[in-house]
Amino acid sequence: MAHIQNVLIFSALCVLAVVLAQASQGGPHTNQGGPSTSQGGPHKNQGRGRRQAPDFSVLDIAESNANWTTCDVTVFPKISCHDCNTRMICKPVGGLLKACDNPYRPHCNNGICSAVPSAECVTSQ
Repeated sequence: MAHIQNVLIFSALCVLAVVLAQASQGGPHTNQGGPSTSQGGPHKNQGRGRRQAPDFSVLDIAESNANWTTCDVTVFPKISCHDCNTRMICKPVGGLLKACDNPYRPHCNNGICSAVPSAECVTSQ
C-alpha cells in the first residue's frame, strides 16, 4: 500500500513540475511606480557597423587565394592531373589547382592524390 502511495505522490509531483515549467514567464510590462519607459520599438544604432555577407554570385578568380589555371570543361575531364604532384578540378570558370600535400599521398594519379605515381610520372623521374 505504501508503494502505491509513493507512486501516486511521485506522479502528482511530475504533473505539477510540468505545469509549472510550461507557465508563462513573460506577459505585458506593468508600471510598478517607476518612470514610464518604453521596452519595445525599433532598435537604435549603437555604433556598430552592419555586417555584409559576401556576394558569392559573382566569382572573381583573380581575387581568390586558390591557384587557378585555364581549362575547357567540354574538353578536359572534370578531375585530372596538372602535373605529378598537383591535381586539377576543371570548373566553368577555370581549373582549380590543388596540391597533393598529404605525405602519404604525394602523387597525382588519374586526378586523385595517391601513394602510387602515375605511369607518366614514373618514367619522367
